[in-house]
Amino acid sequence: MNGRRTLGELLGELAGGVTGFVDSPFVRARSLLIDLPIDLRLVLAPDGPIVIGDVPLFLTRTAFDPDPARLQIEWQAVPTEAQP
Repeated sequence: MNGRRTLGELLGELAGGVTGFVDSPFVRARSLLIDLPIDLRLVLAPDGPIVIGDVPLFLTRTAFDPDPARLQIEWQAVPTEAQP
């Protein structure tokens, strides 16, 4: 393909990073907000369309590059019901 992650892969890696952060014995987080720029693109593959959503390749952009989209995700701790 083109070496860029699909949007699903990016979200999976972000969720995996949050899991590692929440399980830390040094930090107790009740919520975590991530806001980052991503480049979105629709690619037609033989199996059907694929949404590519990955962080921008370069820090600087030219006038030819479209502005990156913003991805904002918030995870919050939710208490579970006590089991009898």
